[in-house]
Amino acid sequence: MKIKIPKRFLLVSYLSLAGSGLAHAADVHPLEQTTGLKRFDATQRLTISQDSRSTLDIKSLYIGDNALASAMSLYDQGAKLHHIAGSTRSDKVRLSFYQPYQNSRLEQRLELNFNKFNGFITKISSLYTVESAYVGIKDVLNDVLTSAIAKYGNPLSIESARQQAGVQQGDVPLNRYIKTLEPRVDIAAQVTDYFQDLRVSLSAKLVNDDKGYALLHSGFNRCYIWQTQSYNEILTLCSFDPAAANAANRGVELSLVDFAVQKKIAATEKINSELSLTL
Repeated sequence: MKIKIPKRFLLVSYLSLAGSGLAHAADVHPLEQTTGLKRFDATQRLTISQDSRSTLDIKSLYIGDNALASAMSLYDQGAKLHHIAGSTRSDKVRLSFYQPYQNSRLEQRLELNFNKFNGFITKISSLYTVESAYVGIKDVLNDVLTSAIAKYGNPLSIESARQQAGVQQGDVPLNRYIKTLEPRVDIAAQVTDYFQDLRVSLSAKLVNDDKGYALLHSGFNRCYIWQTQSYNEILTLCSFDPAAANAANRGVELSLVDFAVQKKIAATEKINSELSLTL
């Protein structure tokens, strides 16, 4: 027996299903369907403990935060998705904010490095560049430094660096400064490696800037340094020497790491056992 279904009923049913599908699509955030991020769960968090989140932040994002949730938050604030990158599985996402600056436009590009297996942020960098070649990078550096000091306090002073390294006056060789570091025992190797990576030239040294802060000179790179809890967290503000040919293209970069949280994130990686076949 063939039952006839009124066309009006079929139309109403179709529209109801279509409407529910659209409602579901509206609930899904664009970044939740973006290749490189959609494999993560935005609600996943590190277990709560002392080393589950950094105390310092950049734009209210912390080391140990969920990368997808953080990227969604930036996107909802008006950031433009710049790039998602990595090797076989992406491990970083960049989003950009734009604002007028002098007679040009300033781009703040936030890069979130995250663990490939679980999506927790391991490092945050904020790069500032200006579109116009007529705006000096020194102006940008001074403005970012002023803002950083207002938020994080003063960076390492030259007097503190001299006192730690046992230098009476003048510049402080970076290799000598590294030898006097006293980080937590469990992260000592990571801290030392971090400073060794900053030593891009054998003559790297901490010099006195015009405000009494220690400014790291290493090749063309110039960096201010903040640290908390015996180098548990390190924040750097780096740029090339303003006289360098590509200083404007390099921009000014604010970068945050937290070694204790990084170790906790690494400990949560999925264990990938090798497949053993008997043929």
